[in-house]
Amino acid sequence: MGPDTTASTVSAAVRPEDTAHRFARPRRLHPASVVLGINVRQLIQALIFPLAATFTAGGRVMLFALVAMGIVLLTVRVLAWQRFHYSFDGEVLRVAEGVLSRNQRSLDVARIQQVEIDRSLLQRLLGLAALRVETAGSSTEVEVELRVVPEQDAVALRSAVRESKVRTTGRAPALTDDGDDDEEGASRPVLQVPLRHVLLGSATGVRLLVFPAVIAGAFQFLGQATDQWLETSVEYLLEQQVITERGVQGLTLSTGLLLAAAVLGLSLVTAVVVGVLRDAWFRIERVDDDLHVSRGLLSTRDSVLPLRRIQLVQVQRNWMRRVLGYSSVRIHSAGGSGDTDRRVSVPLLADGDVDALLAEIYPGTTGAPDLRRHPRPAVRRAIFRSLRAVAWPLALLWVVPWQFAEAARVPALALLPLAVVLGVVEYRHLAHGVSERLVAARQGALSVTTSLAPVVKVQAVSTRANLFQRRLGLATVDVHVAGPGGDIEVLDAGATDAHALHERLTRHAADPVEPAGDPGHGSVRPSPAPPPAGTPGSRAGSSPPPGRPGA
Repeated sequence: MGPDTTASTVSAAVRPEDTAHRFARPRRLHPASVVLGINVRQLIQALIFPLAATFTAGGRVMLFALVAMGIVLLTVRVLAWQRFHYSFDGEVLRVAEGVLSRNQRSLDVARIQQVEIDRSLLQRLLGLAALRVETAGSSTEVEVELRVVPEQDAVALRSAVRESKVRTTGRAPALTDDGDDDEEGASRPVLQVPLRHVLLGSATGVRLLVFPAVIAGAFQFLGQATDQWLETSVEYLLEQQVITERGVQGLTLSTGLLLAAAVLGLSLVTAVVVGVLRDAWFRIERVDDDLHVSRGLLSTRDSVLPLRRIQLVQVQRNWMRRVLGYSSVRIHSAGGSGDTDRRVSVPLLADGDVDALLAEIYPGTTGAPDLRRHPRPAVRRAIFRSLRAVAWPLALLWVVPWQFAEAARVPALALLPLAVVLGVVEYRHLAHGVSERLVAARQGALSVTTSLAPVVKVQAVSTRANLFQRRLGLATVDVHVAGPGGDIEVLDAGATDAHALHERLTRHAADPVEPAGDPGHGSVRPSPAPPPAGTPGSRAGSSPPPGRPGA
């Protein structure tokens, strides 16, 4: 049984009639918010310099400073708790806060895009939760954060906001099996990621860099203490004649491999622990026109992604996952307070299940559209980009007079044929496609990314071709998508295909058609498909047989 059983029980106990006027009168946060509501990151940033200054002054001064800062902080937190009120009358969420200067904020329910419930381990033990409310205009910080409230109140307030949005849009709440209105709607499972996939995704993804990043950050944070420790260690090794002017004595190949294996092992363990803590019990449920995402082992997070606000989906596969037949999916949504709040990443998914998830995210589709490979002249551009990436390091080795650089010049030339191979691999992955509902583009060498967006979300289209692309009959199309997810780049497509794609998407951007009953991702007005290979004006070989995103 997953960790959110308590939340489900609480939700089931709350009836719509109980939440109608429950939050109409101003309410305070839970008294525990005096402590649990402290933003640890901001607290460290505010106190790091005073603590560093008092640390050099001696033990008594530091102790006195810590006590004084603790009293001041506690006093400010108590006053802030007393002056913080929130209310929701069914149409507007109001928050009033501030000790010396008052700040009142009003959010119309129609503008609310995302409501999240966070529960740390301590909060779960105490029956508390943090509620985060975000709008499409949120940029650098959360629009409203109630930290912390009783878990039952958090679930009830989220349900009240959802019911109000349903009434605003004219859609009635879904019915449960017994015919009663359920404030959370009728949920339908969409995806549940097994724990073994979470483990595999952590061991084959970017989380392997967490341990090296933590070590590097610790060295940088310690600063002078690290330098002194390194100097002392080097002096000791010199005295023991482990290090001489000619290098390190006794450092054999087996010793170096053992050290590398130790670092890799620690990186792997760290990645698995972080991945399990963050993504264990990952599941997605469909509730009316929303996707409910929940994840976490000790600390849990529940996110609500309205289907209308999903702007871009990226299917990512690095070389290890391609060998194993897995992908990760990143869902970008309009709204959210930062990059981590604007997207939801599915830890790991079998390649055969990607289309089924896309069909849930983009209702009315059967998955990704068929992709058209790019013409053969694009391989020259791909090889050039790959060679350009290694040209600067090689040039630097031949310019600097360091002894290490001189010894590495000849071995580094092996990067040139490797770059050529990677360029060919990148070319084989270049592809794009467009259907009645979706536009997609694929690119990458070691890590391949397929980006997909609804054509109704396209805001503008631009086509560019430099001198070398024009000589090869190529062009790059930039599809500008609404929201913070980023644009779709169709790199080095055939000039004819690029022109046809540009014209088709421009018509959609000028006059998108969203059919009734489709939550923002429906079909658009039909338009002619790009010309097939071999038609007049297209280059030979510009459109090999179509492929899927995982091909």
